[in-house]
Amino acid sequence: MRNPVLLLIILLTLSCKQEKATTSTLFTNKIDSLLTIKEKNTAFMGSIYISSNGNKVYEKAIGFEDVEANRKSNLNTQYNIGSISKTFTAVLVMKAVEENKLQLNETIQQYFPMIKNADKITIKQLLQHRSGVHSFTKDKAFWETRTQYVSSEEMLLRISKYGSDFEPNAKSEYSNSNYFLLARILEKIYETSYEELLQNKICSPLNLKNTYSEKNTNTQCHSYTYGNKWMKFAPTSLSVGIGSGSIISTTRETNHFLESLLRGSVVSENSLQEMKTIKSEYGLGLVEYTLNDRTGYGHRGHIDEFRATAIYFPKENLSFTMISNGSKEDINILYQEIFKLYCNDAPVKADPKKVKLFTGTYTSSKTKTDQIVFINENNALVHIIKNEYKCPLVYKGNNQFILEQMYATNIKFIFTDDGKELTFEQGNFKEKYIKNEEI
Repeated sequence: MRNPVLLLIILLTLSCKQEKATTSTLFTNKIDSLLTIKEKNTAFMGSIYISSNGNKVYEKAIGFEDVEANRKSNLNTQYNIGSISKTFTAVLVMKAVEENKLQLNETIQQYFPMIKNADKITIKQLLQHRSGVHSFTKDKAFWETRTQYVSSEEMLLRISKYGSDFEPNAKSEYSNSNYFLLARILEKIYETSYEELLQNKICSPLNLKNTYSEKNTNTQCHSYTYGNKWMKFAPTSLSVGIGSGSIISTTRETNHFLESLLRGSVVSENSLQEMKTIKSEYGLGLVEYTLNDRTGYGHRGHIDEFRATAIYFPKENLSFTMISNGSKEDINILYQEIFKLYCNDAPVKADPKKVKLFTGTYTSSKTKTDQIVFINENNALVHIIKNEYKCPLVYKGNNQFILEQMYATNIKFIFTDDGKELTFEQGNFKEKYIKNEEI
């Protein structure tokens, strides 16, 4: 006789596998369709990699790594990842701390006595962009000479001539100079090059065979702007970006690095918690992001026309990396679109009568000059910022609309049923607004 319990278990297992395969095919088809449209409209060139629980669930490359040579991008195309390099540098610093070669709270006086406030600036403040050291990318001279090779000694001399933008630890302000200085410190304490440290301490252990730090330009893949056609962008010499933006990698390997880091297999748990602790926007080589009410950690990069975003979402155990070498649109919007497709975040349709009711100007109950303006476009509520920028809102039901922001906490607008009041919420901040009477 057949065992009915065993038969039931087999049927349920097959059913679950079939359902999982169907779901996978569904989002794959949706993302493929979206990217096919982007490629057809020459709107985007680049590569995407998504993994769940450490396993690949989606990978795709579209466009060209070299338009002139008619060489299409592929899954092994090596892109400049820009400031995602900072996460690699931060990992090298944390490894040095674990090896007792550095302390986060030691100052940089012994390494760079010529830097203003060197006796006050700590390693941690460099990592967290709280040093006050002026960013070399804000220097006019940088933009005039960015395509030329510059030695590390010359870069250090330039930075040492800058004044301080603010007192150390007074606030946070992004500075590429911070991570150049960290790279130089690493080279001093290990008595080897940044490139060798990257290979020995990160790339080799993680088997990243197509990831490296470059001192000149990426010869594998070019970046492009779009006029009537794709036009090659003059590449920046990566000699200026050691530690801050000099790394070249594939989308797959960038994703694997970030996923390995945030799943706890690259640095110690204490080091990882230090890196994830956010203070005024920045952790130690990591940034916190919120997409569709899901929180993740990662970094983005921008150098020449290369754009890169890599985020790991711990609750979902999901990693998503996208790198572009040419785009006519904001890739972060495309990133969000693909993320929604993967997560199957179906939009909730708002009642057109409600949208019309909520349209208008609302004034803060505390500050009369603080106003929020909404308009109705095709039965969708749109937030107008400074009478210029249109921000479509996502309806979440129960009179609640969301302004989704990738690099800041989402904003919630919660309306009363009669549309006469709304509550503005962002993180722990709340404020009431009253609708202006129509004249």
